[in-house]
Amino acid sequence: MADLTRIVILGGGFGGAYLAQALQKHIRQHDLEIIIIDRNNFFVFYPLLVEAGTGSIEPRHCSVPIREFARRSELFMGEIKDLDLESRTVGYRLIGDDHDRSIRFDHLVVALGSVTRILPEHIVSGVREHAFEMKHMSDAVVIRDRAIELLELANATEDQDERRRLLHFIIVGGNVTGIEVVGELENFIRDATVQYHHLRREDCSFTVIEGSPCILGILPQHQHDWAAKKLEARAITLRTGSTVKEVHADHVVTSEDESIPCGTVIWTAGIAPNPVLQELQGLPLNTFNGLDCNEDYTAKGLDRVWGLGDCASIPCTNGKPMPPLAQIAIRQAPQVAANIIASIEGRPTTAGHVAVQGILVPLGRHRGVAKLKGLRLEGFFAWAMWRAIYLIKTPGWRRRLRVLMDWFMNMFCKRDYVQLGMVPASHREFHAPQHTARSQEDVGDLDEGSPD
Repeated sequence: MADLTRIVILGGGFGGAYLAQALQKHIRQHDLEIIIIDRNNFFVFYPLLVEAGTGSIEPRHCSVPIREFARRSELFMGEIKDLDLESRTVGYRLIGDDHDRSIRFDHLVVALGSVTRILPEHIVSGVREHAFEMKHMSDAVVIRDRAIELLELANATEDQDERRRLLHFIIVGGNVTGIEVVGELENFIRDATVQYHHLRREDCSFTVIEGSPCILGILPQHQHDWAAKKLEARAITLRTGSTVKEVHADHVVTSEDESIPCGTVIWTAGIAPNPVLQELQGLPLNTFNGLDCNEDYTAKGLDRVWGLGDCASIPCTNGKPMPPLAQIAIRQAPQVAANIIASIEGRPTTAGHVAVQGILVPLGRHRGVAKLKGLRLEGFFAWAMWRAIYLIKTPGWRRRLRVLMDWFMNMFCKRDYVQLGMVPASHREFHAPQHTARSQEDVGDLDEGSPD
């Protein structure tokens, strides 16, 4: 029996998981061994992340098990520790273990994804300490728990100004993620106030701070203007052309030195390549610390090392890098798989080219905006198209059925406004109340909580 050609994929997100699935078709013909290394044994179907956080669907219904998705691949649930390109080995440590291990590879694919972009402290201070992110399933559930905690606290607080501060949510970043977050969060929180005797819908406020002249700049002008108009009609404040320079426990400071009281800051101001890349010696990185690749997805200057997804900078035929979007990573995967097979067979590789097929943005309350090639839609039909397309794209018919049932049940049943025990203790300490509550029995012990 011939030696197996081992392909090691670093990262099991959209890019890595879909690549493994594409390579599985060639296992027998080319004697392939496909190994994925990721700290989780699942990847999140990100288009449904915000809805999972606010309770529109069950969180587990948008979590896809890697072993089920890529059945003929092997998964090592661990963290990448080092890379030796000379000996062609990857060092890793399994989660729950304290021993470092290594594995040899014939082809290495770097698909480590991205993290939330946090600017340096001298540009924006306090983000890591006081702001929430929206990148992982735990982030979405933490924000849901945080919102419910503040509703309970505000309901037991006599001071009207303090109540409104607690229920003021600031979203930094008016991109697709930021607008989806504010749209769903406003719907979730304001609808929850009917369960609280001392709260009104007007006590809740929402502000989006965006440095660009408009929100949703990726869309045509008439569409982002339409979206802005609809959001403002729901009493959501849009502060464009402004940035945040300080984030504190109970307020933010804008670039105009204006202090805005708030209870929660959600940071959605862009993404950055996974910082693990900087710890792996020998990889060519660009000025943004992303993997610098050629048009055929090979890492510049390296043999049989490939990149795809958010962590890699792959130029299109026009010379511009492909945008870091989930839809791009999914469609890059079969192209990378084809080039790996071509390399194994001794054939020339081909340049990849993946363009954005469309942008769909749900605004909450059965409204949305959609841009699909020549089609432009706003309102209910755009929202319905968003749901239909992502239901079809959800991996696995059983998961699609579960998501569909969740949506169907929400048409007739109210959401449960209950915590799942995910509010970090650090945020409880930073956001402790400053004013007298109605009674200690009503409020409970504010210093206790389940850690993240």
